[in-house]
Amino acid sequence: AWWGEGFTDWVSVKTAEPYFPGHNEPRIPAGGVYYDLSKKETMQRQAALAAAHGIDGFCFYHYYFKDGKKELELPAENLLRWKDIDMPFCFNWASEPWIRSWSRISGNVWAEKYEAGGADAPGGVLAEQAYGARADWERHFAYLLPFFEDARYIKEEGKPVFVFYSPDDIQPLREMTACWRALAEQAGLPGLYLIGARMQAPNDCLDAALIYEPRSSFNRMNRAGRATIRNGVRCFDYRDAWDAALASEPLPGCRTYFCGISGYDDTPRRGRSGECLTDASPQIFRENLTKLIRKSADCGNGYLFLNAWNEWGEGMYLEPDETDGYGYLEAVRDAAADAAAAPASVPDTDCTRVTAETVREMTALADEARKFRRLFQTVDTWLFLEQERKTGFAAFLDAERVDSVAIYGMASLGKHLLLSLAREGRPAAFGIDRYVGQFGSDFVIYRPEDSFPAVDAIVITAYDAAGIERMLRQKYQGKIYSLEAILDTMMRG
Repeated sequence: AWWGEGFTDWVSVKTAEPYFPGHNEPRIPAGGVYYDLSKKETMQRQAALAAAHGIDGFCFYHYYFKDGKKELELPAENLLRWKDIDMPFCFNWASEPWIRSWSRISGNVWAEKYEAGGADAPGGVLAEQAYGARADWERHFAYLLPFFEDARYIKEEGKPVFVFYSPDDIQPLREMTACWRALAEQAGLPGLYLIGARMQAPNDCLDAALIYEPRSSFNRMNRAGRATIRNGVRCFDYRDAWDAALASEPLPGCRTYFCGISGYDDTPRRGRSGECLTDASPQIFRENLTKLIRKSADCGNGYLFLNAWNEWGEGMYLEPDETDGYGYLEAVRDAAADAAAAPASVPDTDCTRVTAETVREMTALADEARKFRRLFQTVDTWLFLEQERKTGFAAFLDAERVDSVAIYGMASLGKHLLLSLAREGRPAAFGIDRYVGQFGSDFVIYRPEDSFPAVDAIVITAYDAAGIERMLRQKYQGKIYSLEAILDTMMRG
């Protein structure tokens, strides 16, 4: 529907083109086999190939969107049925919306080169990501449970391993993970082992962190001015990327897993606006993976991630191709042997040791950073709607059959909403805030613990919308909306 009948990422791979001398495109799988992951023989071959080269399991991307919509779920669901395939696995929830490149909403941009002629996507959103409330979390967990219970699912002390690709973007993460942990125990599991990728600081509702590569190294190299633009493509040296990855330190006070870099080149999807690692080779990969295995072992880690097995559209794969053959797979096997042959060291199981006070301070700073990031994103969306003259709070309320409305959170966003509602002829009835500011004698602000008059709806402009809604539900049963949800509805409409 978006890019034409029969489109898969193999189309991007086959039609890739070199943009500068020495650019290794297009990439061709060994023997020119553009396989189909829905076929059992493909999965059997991949399981055997991985096991033969020292790869112990797979971390599948899990795409689960608003209202339970799923994408690319068939290989995992087939594997669940094909019990005879020996493929240990776990999930990494890539919880981002899929968007068109021109969308004003942040998310995962897919196949930018192929947008022309695609189906219409309101607001540029191809697949919307939303986390909902407890009923949605329970439904998601019910989908995951058969995988968690599978004997091949990777577990830590019996607890299914589950990775959150972008936990800082999941506002109800604390409530959701608490719900899932309780449901896991009710199902007879000893719990869950939850890992957060791309985190800037520890999060006490998760068990561990994952430094995600090569994005973490790209960020470091960008800050250091180590990128080169070649015919529009932003290029980084492969050795430099590995140096940056090996320099990564564990998050303070948090078990932290490391990630190896097989390569990167997303120009098949994004053309000249893409990024690329240059001068990669199996030998460089082997040398540096050996170092990373040792570093991981020295930290007492039981897992080491490699990105990726078959991300062909981003030039990030271990599978054999026509250029390097089985070189990268053999490098995995040889690096493990090289690391094992090195003089044994005593694992520093305290490599994440810091004081509890430091962890608390970092967690608080990270929470403030998430708060201001959310504020910026909300203001950015609102500004765009204003520029396009698409702002219409009165129209939204009319569509929802809301006559009277109150505002929770009277800081900057609450003030702007108050003025916008007044301008549209739908003045707010009152405000709710911990601090009773000055808004004129005719506008009343109640504190959260106060009783307040009945209204049809409350709009939450404050940061912790999920937590605030839970608190309000103890004494209010009307409609509750977050400001972000209203703006997103306007954006799509």
